[in-house]
Amino acid sequence: MTIIGKDLRMGKIFRSDGKTLIVAMDHGMGGPRRGIESPKKTIQKIIEGKPDSIIVNLGILREFSKELKQLPSVMWTVPIDEPSWVKESIKLGVDGLKIGCFQPLSNRAEYMKFRTMGVECEKWGMPMCAEPIPVEPETRKTITDLETNKKAARLGAEAGGDFLKLAYTGSAESFKEVVDTCVIPATIMGGPKMETDRDVLEVVKGMIDAGGSGVAFGRNIWQHKNPTAMIRALSMIIHEGASVEKALKELE
Repeated sequence: MTIIGKDLRMGKIFRSDGKTLIVAMDHGMGGPRRGIESPKKTIQKIIEGKPDSIIVNLGILREFSKELKQLPSVMWTVPIDEPSWVKESIKLGVDGLKIGCFQPLSNRAEYMKFRTMGVECEKWGMPMCAEPIPVEPETRKTITDLETNKKAARLGAEAGGDFLKLAYTGSAESFKEVVDTCVIPATIMGGPKMETDRDVLEVVKGMIDAGGSGVAFGRNIWQHKNPTAMIRALSMIIHEGASVEKALKELE
């Protein structure tokens, strides 16, 4: 039964084309950031854009469940060292878990915690989005070089992830090498707010051209002047294969 449960939940997060557009709105633990000061208003704008899923924290999930149930699927973020939270996820009714590890790749013990979470997610039929993000030891800056991210991606897959949320390596050519080393779907994070709309859309087009499976973007959606339009533009590239130029017209 758990396998059926996982298949059903994955089918909510990913469309029949094997792609997904996830809005990451789990940044509020650091305070009311610009764009999510009023969660209800932001969620409504997101709903109007029609993404495939949203990632939130428990407080937002609880307080705005009426709004969130209008979306095809809802995920929440849980710590990498809390396997008991997987069972709680069943009671909450979410469709997947996002579990991140932002550590130097040399800190193997932390990354190996994905295995424990993967086993627990398999037990309960809960999809796990593994987010293995290698960072520099001192600055904590995300490392985007190819070889490091190939290792991180494969680690997340081997440890039991059902799909990945990865750092983009800067080009379609390099990210294709990352995708080719994975055995599960690979989506990308948005990272810091990009300078222009074209920058955002070109990153997404590069990810799609590389064989990636979608995005889990936060700031580059809800800090945009028109989050609804940005979601629609991203969806055009992810699900319709639109060009950057065509998607830009959605933002005019």
